[in-house]
Amino acid sequence: MSRVMLYHCQAAEEHALLDKDLSFVCCDDCEEMLSEVVQHPPDVVVYEVRPESVSDLAVLRLLRRVAPRVPFVLVGEGRAPAWEVPAELAPLYRSPLPVEKRGLRKAVHRALAARAATAN
Repeated sequence: MSRVMLYHCQAAEEHALLDKDLSFVCCDDCEEMLSEVVQHPPDVVVYEVRPESVSDLAVLRLLRRVAPRVPFVLVGEGRAPAWEVPAELAPLYRSPLPVEKRGLRKAVHRALAARAATAN
């Protein structure tokens, strides 16, 4: 079973990902998320980028330092600063808002497949 961390995600993202092969950890606080990643690393992080946030890119950089191989799936709309992400945050996948069930599920499964391929 793959472990998916949802950060700043709404019920729509979680509902779109409901799958018997996935378990979820939901976090809305940066410190809680980083602590959880260190103690129990997820297989993928789904991170909702907030258009009004200036800190999302900094949080993603910090998260990358803590979890260098965990793929990120960014969910967002508009021209949020984190949509223009530096290469250091790879592997990175994107899914637009509003959440499209197949699109988000496909992005998460691609991220999981890529992670499994690099682990072998």
